[in-house]
Amino acid sequence: MKTRSVGFLLGVVLVHVIWIKSSAHAQSPFPPSSQQSGEVQIPKEPGWNDPSYRGWELLSIPGLIATYYDLNLDGELDYQVIRKIIRKGDSDKMSIQEAIQSARIDNLTVYVSKPVIYFTTKYPLFYCMGVDFRRNCTNIWIDVAEDGLNGNETLYTLSKPRRPVR
Repeated sequence: MKTRSVGFLLGVVLVHVIWIKSSAHAQSPFPPSSQQSGEVQIPKEPGWNDPSYRGWELLSIPGLIATYYDLNLDGELDYQVIRKIIRKGDSDKMSIQEAIQSARIDNLTVYVSKPVIYFTTKYPLFYCMGVDFRRNCTNIWIDVAEDGLNGNETLYTLSKPRRPVR
């Protein structure tokens, strides 16, 4: 039963990623030539105390949180990271300091939204460059290992359709 739930969640994430990637209105602040050749480098996540930080939100896909950044500080979102929610806590039963301490012990990240505290993976699952007005991505990298930026991230691309075979 558990593998069925995991398979369903991965299927929903894949459909969402395909929908994001196929968006016709997605525009990126980066040149198209560098996007197609894979030359766009994934920047290190600046963090919440950086001037480029623009907030976070729960995604419509259950179990995911997106954090947004404006790297070039032009007033437009251009970078987001997406993490999986590991567990939730009640902010009425746990202080922010207790939540931070718990997250450090478990090597997690904390997002606070009264009355819920979200504990997510420390490193993102998705890195997205070129965020449009609907917060859809132009370039998406997947880090299946969720081990931070270390070169094992895979650029997500839609495969070319095959000719029907008879």
